[in-house]
Amino acid sequence: MMHSWLAFVESNTSGTGRLFARAAAQKGFRPILLSDNPERYSYVSQDGVDTLTVDTQSESSLLHACRRLAADAGLAGVTSSSEYFVSTAARIARRLRLAGPSPVAVRECRDKFRQRRRLERAGVPMPAFRRATSIKSAVHAAQELGVPVIVKPVSGSGSVGVKLCVRLDEVGAHAAQLLNQRQNERGTPVPRRILVESVASGQEYSVETFDLKVIGITRKYLGPLPDFVEVGHDFPAQLSPDTAKAIESIAQQSLEALSLGWGAAHIELRLAESGPQIIEVNPRLAGGYIPELVRLARGIDLISETIVRVAGEQPELRSSCDDHTAIRFILAPGDGLLVEVEGLDQAQSIPCVTEVKLYSPPGTELLRRGDFRDRIGHVIARASTYEEAVKAADAAHKAVNLIIEPQEIFSNA
Repeated sequence: MMHSWLAFVESNTSGTGRLFARAAAQKGFRPILLSDNPERYSYVSQDGVDTLTVDTQSESSLLHACRRLAADAGLAGVTSSSEYFVSTAARIARRLRLAGPSPVAVRECRDKFRQRRRLERAGVPMPAFRRATSIKSAVHAAQELGVPVIVKPVSGSGSVGVKLCVRLDEVGAHAAQLLNQRQNERGTPVPRRILVESVASGQEYSVETFDLKVIGITRKYLGPLPDFVEVGHDFPAQLSPDTAKAIESIAQQSLEALSLGWGAAHIELRLAESGPQIIEVNPRLAGGYIPELVRLARGIDLISETIVRVAGEQPELRSSCDDHTAIRFILAPGDGLLVEVEGLDQAQSIPCVTEVKLYSPPGTELLRRGDFRDRIGHVIARASTYEEAVKAADAAHKAVNLIIEPQEIFSNA
């Protein structure tokens, strides 16, 4: 007897999508990827995941495809591991009377300006902000807020298009770049609106939640400005009880203000002198392999529990261990051809290191973009103490050396 289908609308490109499909299969479902270009995801052929080519920009086409699956062997659920398609998946699930978050709440949350307006009305602390629809209005917003400011898309993901601007001419130039875009890196149309924000100071953290329950707090590391590339995470973060309580409180306040609370959410914030300030709320599971850090440290598999929730069942969120984890991302040091990677075996041999992974093999042409796509690998460490995990991850990261042939050399060859 064929198992029921569990449909994924497109996929995350940085690893989680593969884990979602595997988790669905492990839970007894038959995962199927609905995509306008299934070949975009290498894991699909490698893992033998079923696919259905469909226009994922068309809700009617997706709905028709899902009804065909339901008539075939039954459809247990519809979801997406890609932030760009979580709203679409929520609408399809609701149309089919399947389990899922509120489509309206997800849509409102995905628009960072609308999200901020709702948080503001609820009294949630956050940086001052303005919406801009032109270069002139972006510069005016920056003048009102006072430079430096952060300029970013209202519907981006993975730090794509997020930039610190310290002068008004930089604001204008970056605003022009964003406003001239018609599609994002996934080919999805983008709104002709951007966000201009004051800069929040302090260490950055994220809160991982599930059904309004706080699973844990992650410490985040960022690369050099003016970009905001996440270069590492520690889980759980080392915080005083009072600080942790304040962070958890503002996270739950944010979810309630946004009418979220179904399944996983990922809330990013800065710990300013005045207390935590919300940077943004994401109505989806965290990226950056944070779910894997949580699984290793606490024994809670957020990906599997999401599959359970999508299928309409009740997840179990009980911790089975009390360890510490850290991930450090390997980033391209410059543009060029990746000729060789040294030190992988040395990194793997360091005590407490559980994984050393390279996404881009030698022979790959690297181009820095100032977002998550600059990450070409990672190392993960797990230990019984925070200090051991961090020390091992840092040592493994330091052991890896990339040999790059500069862009100018091979582009003229």
